[in-house]
Amino acid sequence: MDGPTYLVGSLIGLAFVGGAVIGSFLNVVIHRLPLGESVVYPGSQCPACGKPIRARDNVPILGYLWLRGRCRDCRAPIPIRYLGVEGMTALLFAALMWKTGPTGDVLWEMAFGSSLIALFVIDARDRLLPNKITYPLLLFSLLATTWRSGWGDPIQYGIDLTVFLTRAEPQVPPDWTAACVGGGLLALATPSLLFLDRLDLLLFAKYFEWGEEGSEEEARVEWGWLLTVLGAGALAGIGWMIGVYGWGASDPLAWNGAYRGLVMAGGGAIIASLPLWWIRAIYFYLRGIEGMGLGDIKLMAGLGAFLGWQGAWAVLLLGSLAGTAYGILFLRRQPEGMRTPLAFGSFLSAGALLFLLQIS
Repeated sequence: MDGPTYLVGSLIGLAFVGGAVIGSFLNVVIHRLPLGESVVYPGSQCPACGKPIRARDNVPILGYLWLRGRCRDCRAPIPIRYLGVEGMTALLFAALMWKTGPTGDVLWEMAFGSSLIALFVIDARDRLLPNKITYPLLLFSLLATTWRSGWGDPIQYGIDLTVFLTRAEPQVPPDWTAACVGGGLLALATPSLLFLDRLDLLLFAKYFEWGEEGSEEEARVEWGWLLTVLGAGALAGIGWMIGVYGWGASDPLAWNGAYRGLVMAGGGAIIASLPLWWIRAIYFYLRGIEGMGLGDIKLMAGLGAFLGWQGAWAVLLLGSLAGTAYGILFLRRQPEGMRTPLAFGSFLSAGALLFLLQIS
């Protein structure tokens, strides 16, 4: 085996192992996040008896096989999804390394794909797309596309939205427009999702039977997390403005490329999600039922920012076709028939993962 082939094989192998480790953490996120529990503390433990999992049993993929899918202490069965998530993440990381190569771009794609896997499983199991994932996903996607467009391998888009916000020739260095528009997009990304949440309560609360309010402690933790995410967006916006004025002149082509990518990402998020919100709102008022969850809209915003609006709409088409086929084959047999709630976010996540493996 020659040197380059051995190096590529080694990198793919390392990516597989790293993916399995990340998949093990995703299992913790998938189990605890919908329950409102910390994903950091305590350490891994059996969901049935609560006993800590020994280090030798916590090896990704192999630990499940060694235990034959059962807890060592109480012998309760461990859901097969634990093995599936670890294996899926490992294979995804290996495939992305093979496709993209050992660059900074592959790290962005791995993180993005990990979020999609978590959303896929959570929505399939709990019919839920948690804000604790969808909010940061939008901000992350904006930052990822910005970096790739300036210093990595940018995704190619069919229509350049920045023609309305930039001049024909790049500014050397980027001017105040790039600083203000870019900073505003980053700072307002997560507040826009918060606005949609509050607008949903204002417009559609009469259609829901809201559950009991959580405890004060739960509310405090939720608001603490929300303020953290909002603060991260504000810091990202300030950081962008400082970068444009502080280092834009040293590498103007890169910073102008980053600005174009940021505008494209922001436009992609809006074009991918806003029309669906209007369709959802109209359906609400015509039928009095929820045709699409607000979490799906937020997910589409993140997809549009990372994949571009064309990519997000391609994923939407793919997810819709898969969801329709699933409904015809399985949901019609349920007591509620085709009115049975569909985990559409899972189909969107799966379609986005497939699309992610195609782009470069």
